[in-house]
Amino acid sequence: MPRLPSANNDSPLRISYKSKELYDFYYQQDNSQFDLWYDKPYYGKVDTEGRVVYPKESFLSVVSKDNDDNQVLCLLFVANAFRKLRLHYETLYFDGFLDTNSSFFTSQLQPLRGWKSPTTLYSENQQFLYEKFLEDQLSRLAESPSIKNFDDFVEVLLSYVKDKRTPFTRIGFHATNLLSSYTTGLVLEIFSGDYGNDKEAFEFINDSNFEIFEELCKKYGFRIDRNNPWRIIANVNSERLQPFINELVTTDKNRVVKTEEVFDTFYESLNQSTYYKEFVSYLKIFYATFRQAFARYKQESFSNTGCKSAFYTYKERGPVPLELEDERVLQLFYDFRIAESGLQVSNKRRAFHIKNILSIYKTLKKNRGEKKALHDALDYIQYNLGTIAFREVPLDQNNLTRINNDGTMSPQDQFNKRTGEDNSYLNDISDS
Repeated sequence: MPRLPSANNDSPLRISYKSKELYDFYYQQDNSQFDLWYDKPYYGKVDTEGRVVYPKESFLSVVSKDNDDNQVLCLLFVANAFRKLRLHYETLYFDGFLDTNSSFFTSQLQPLRGWKSPTTLYSENQQFLYEKFLEDQLSRLAESPSIKNFDDFVEVLLSYVKDKRTPFTRIGFHATNLLSSYTTGLVLEIFSGDYGNDKEAFEFINDSNFEIFEELCKKYGFRIDRNNPWRIIANVNSERLQPFINELVTTDKNRVVKTEEVFDTFYESLNQSTYYKEFVSYLKIFYATFRQAFARYKQESFSNTGCKSAFYTYKERGPVPLELEDERVLQLFYDFRIAESGLQVSNKRRAFHIKNILSIYKTLKKNRGEKKALHDALDYIQYNLGTIAFREVPLDQNNLTRINNDGTMSPQDQFNKRTGEDNSYLNDISDS
């Protein structure tokens, strides 16, 4: 009798590894599937340039019927395509083309899970991060004079983020595998399976109705999640999905909507001042939470002779600052983005980048206003750190150069081309 995938989430590592090998052998990769674990972990989370994005909530739609068990959301063009798929499936079922004895497929092809709010997930992550930070480090610094004020606290937090390589900013969180694929608005679940259960997944793909289900998915522009085959994913590059996208973008039914336009229309970029200000808020919230629990620190006393006294005095920690200057916060934002991304930056390179960031901000604030200044300063940070698509190359080797239709371009060239402005006041890129 041939060995079959048998591991579940409680299986030992050795058995899980062998089971995954068997699963991959029997269910080989083809163009009807997406592998969100290995091949496309950022599918729908980044645009065609590798920049982090998320769906605009104004384009979300309830895909469920009124009498479904759950009311599920996804992007509107995904919902329209799924409704067609569902109608076709249920017609085939009642016409006798599907096996009614299936353990997985019933007469109703209900969506059980769909879009998740990335804002909610980020908020939950920040709560978890603070609790872990408190447990790992802050608890032993409760009365330490190493944290006297907000600036001291931020330095300790930055060091922690760097050591743990854990996300702190929203854009950093979205660039990790901590963010569920359901936040893309492209993923729907039609059976409540056990995530990562090879045995159950193998039984699902060998169900008598699976082949028809798979063909219907392809017909309406969906692909199967090969590791969790009860999840289907809208393929934004599919010709079969194109009509559902087209009807929401243009009145010309013959025009092909490019992938770039899909992201421009239905998604929002995270490289905006809103999320920069959110970063500032969380710095204040973290410090305020710590200060509320540990308002005072212990200061050693000294005698007139200069010897330490046996007594201590307690001093109040500095208040939460009401306002922070943008020049200061831009430097912090750069440092936190470097730390959470695990990039290595020399002091010389950091100084170069910070100088240009502040030059952009001060020059444009004076000539074009604060909003434009902040936007371009954040753009400069992004282009010099690179998007997650380029993170495998150390920053101090080639400054994350990119390849596009014009050949290899430095981040500064990319930045100049994107803004289309005269940035001659910046430093020479050869020094970066």
